Amino acid sequence: MRKAIILPLMIVFAAMAHAASFDCAKARTAQEKAICASPELGAIDDQMAAAYRALLSQVPADLATGIRDNQRDWIRSMPTACPAEPYYPSAPDIATCLENYENGRIAALQHMVLHQNGVTFVWRSITLTASTSTPPADESRPDGPGTLNASWPQASSSSPAWLAWNRALEAAVRTMASASDNLPDRKWHADWATDEDIDISTSIDLVGENLVTATIDDDWYGHGAAHPNEDSMRFNWLLKEHRELKPEDVFRAGSPWAQTLQSICDKDLHHKLDADLGQSYDTSTEPGQMQKTLHAIVTNPANWRIDSDGITVIWQKYAVACYACTPEPTTIPWNTLKSSLNPSFVVPKAN
Repeated sequence: MRKAIILPLMIVFAAMAHAASFDCAKARTAQEKAICASPELGAIDDQMAAAYRALLSQVPADLATGIRDNQRDWIRSMPTACPAEPYYPSAPDIATCLENYENGRIAALQHMVLHQNGVTFVWRSITLTASTSTPPADESRPDGPGTLNASWPQASSSSPAWLAWNRALEAAVRTMASASDNLPDRKWHADWATDEDIDISTSIDLVGENLVTATIDDDWYGHGAAHPNEDSMRFNWLLKEHRELKPEDVFRAGSPWAQTLQSICDKDLHHKLDADLGQSYDTSTEPGQMQKTLHAIVTNPANWRIDSDGITVIWQKYAVACYACTPEPTTIPWNTLKSSLNPSFVVPKAN
């Protein structure tokens, strides 16, 4: 896993002890020693190294640099991810933690390159650890420092259109990680993860001639919270225009598209939620408040998954119901929206 670079924890040597990817005679940290003490962990570490070398052989030089940097970050984060002494009693021991940690990395490395519709995407990622943390209220269950893991694809094309997409997508992922729309720079900051663990993943959904769509998922756990939380957004991008999709790109001005979406979604939510809740899902104390909320959701393209079937509205946690009651997405077929579509909008074809 070390092609033409020297890494601080795992160094490539021709002869490997216990089949690990580094020289066990030079093991120093608790994590290195645990890997060297276990033939099983050593073999997994070697598989991880092989996956890393295979990945580097597939990508252009300009993207390989980012992969190497991320590998260094991943290795540096190992002591935090799998400490010698678990942060709390129910946490897995170091050997189990390392097995999960390395297997997760193998899976990530093996899925870091995607070829879709003539475009090659290479996933970049970053791993950061917050330097400070507020002591937990329950000292019997310290949660350790906060962590931020994020991954996102970058197109290997050097065309201006794809370079603009690369910059915009990374910016969207940073915005999700920081939970802020007002970022002072294009940098990543570890303190975004203070007192919480953040995991952001990005997938490519549709690659058309002009419309390219992706999904950014955010799973985070605030230290001391009752349960993890999750959020997601659709990143719908127009390549030729170098910008995100707007409603007017899809629908004719003056058409009743918004009312149509809202009406269909409202009916679907009543169908999905009322029986389980034992009452109407719309229980807002202020008259019309839920319908205002619903309108804001269904008219925001960040909540739209666009494909050959139609527009699918994604419901976020707590948006229209309780956390455990979050309904499945609502799909509005193109045929239903046909009369309101902008004539210049091209309905996506199935991949």
